[in-house]
Amino acid sequence: MAIKPLTDRAVDEVVERLGFAQRPATDIDGLRDLYQAWCRQVPFDNLRKLVALHFDLPEIPGIEPADFFAAWQLTGAGATCWGSNNAMHALVTGLGFDAQLTAASMFDGEKNHGTTIVTIDGQRWIVDTALHGDVPAPMIDGETTTIEHCGYRTIVRADEKGWLFDHPMPDPDFSIPCRIIGDMDYAASAVANEKSRGWSPFNTAIMVGINDETGVWMLKDNSLARIDDTGISTRQMSEGEVDEFLIEVSGHSPQLVAEVRAILDVQSGKVPPD
Repeated sequence: MAIKPLTDRAVDEVVERLGFAQRPATDIDGLRDLYQAWCRQVPFDNLRKLVALHFDLPEIPGIEPADFFAAWQLTGAGATCWGSNNAMHALVTGLGFDAQLTAASMFDGEKNHGTTIVTIDGQRWIVDTALHGDVPAPMIDGETTTIEHCGYRTIVRADEKGWLFDHPMPDPDFSIPCRIIGDMDYAASAVANEKSRGWSPFNTAIMVGINDETGVWMLKDNSLARIDDTGISTRQMSEGEVDEFLIEVSGHSPQLVAEVRAILDVQSGKVPPD
């Protein structure tokens, strides 16, 4: 699959939608502003993927940056790591940053995750679109570094195998170690995205992550977690409350939410298929 870079016009449209009056500078301050805006406005989610899998579409949408951003502007949808990472990489390179698509491994095993690393004045920064750190995470040789957004801590460290970065989960005793594997390209991300059709934790229930100025939201099915300065809390929600969260908090369009809810109702047997 040939994935094209974003046009200058598309880059400017995305930057404006993210709230910038002009393009951010290609320095660390500009990257911080851009990544923060992303984490608070572009959800990590699987809504379009659920639709594609239900109707057995030939491609899982969102892997092409232009499609990703068009859908985000129209429906508020993001994507899982392969598509959202491609979009982030296309955006930062379109803005003039030195960035590399990077293969990684959740749980430090096989390649199952994509991220983006930006280099500024010789210093590398992780801007991950799935694990919303809100602040770029530095990879500093010989050091373990911790960054934090309202109780959501990202830890970056090196070991004998390379680099790991950890993020918290709703279970306070559990975090995900994510191993940096190495450079990758768009073609590899497209293959990995389609491979996830066979199995993925994002194939059956709604999953959404998004930040705000005081913390991080994580939605899995009907369980909503909140990480902020007060700690970690979770609560179970009704389907109506989930749908309201998707529209009012994560910014998804009512039309997309209704489509996904209808699909889940059919799959659960609540309503018969047509």
